[in-house]
Amino acid sequence: MSRSAVGQTGQTGLGLVFAVGLQLVFAAGLGLILAALVFAGCGVKTMQFSDSLDTPETEYAKALSLLESGAHDEAEEALRRTMRLDDGYAPAYVGMSRLFLERGEIQEAIRYVHMARVRDVDYVPCWLMAARLYDAAGRYEAAVAEFREAITRDEDRLWAVESHFDLGRTLEKLDRLEEAHDAYMEVIALDPLHLEARSSVTRIWKTLGPEFLMRLRYENRDIILP
Repeated sequence: MSRSAVGQTGQTGLGLVFAVGLQLVFAAGLGLILAALVFAGCGVKTMQFSDSLDTPETEYAKALSLLESGAHDEAEEALRRTMRLDDGYAPAYVGMSRLFLERGEIQEAIRYVHMARVRDVDYVPCWLMAARLYDAAGRYEAAVAEFREAITRDEDRLWAVESHFDLGRTLEKLDRLEEAHDAYMEVIALDPLHLEARSSVTRIWKTLGPEFLMRLRYENRDIILP
């Protein structure tokens, strides 16, 4: 074979290699583009799904925010939407009970707190709400029983601070100051910066006087507040 023939053959081989290389690069680039489009499409769909997500939890969160701002009518609408999404969602019924209590409609508030208990008897705010309703109605002994039940059921102590504090306030109304003192001290043990509980303890110390303080010291309950 002549040198020119060999050269031509080499050039042809190089051309084939170059062509195959271009095809591979094009295929890889096309694959990357398709993957990017698919990924982008999935991302858009996912975002759309998240934006349209309608759950009892999200509606209830809206309702609570509205309740805190005093927008009772809008809060009621949000709570009713929550119940339509999940008829068994106990927090929504507690929220309705709170709403009617703030409106002064005690009977409706009681009805909704009972409905909350039917749906989840272990949901601690059901018991807290019932206690506050009894307190608002002047039925303090019943309120104390409900607060104590809430404390017993709250194994993770998620609502312990407010349960003990509200219990202390109700016990003060019954003039059971020593028990109220113990309830406030529980609050301080859980939240040392709770100023209202500290103030309440100081007030009870002054009311009950040195004899009470001496008994606390004798029983090793004379905790010095930090």
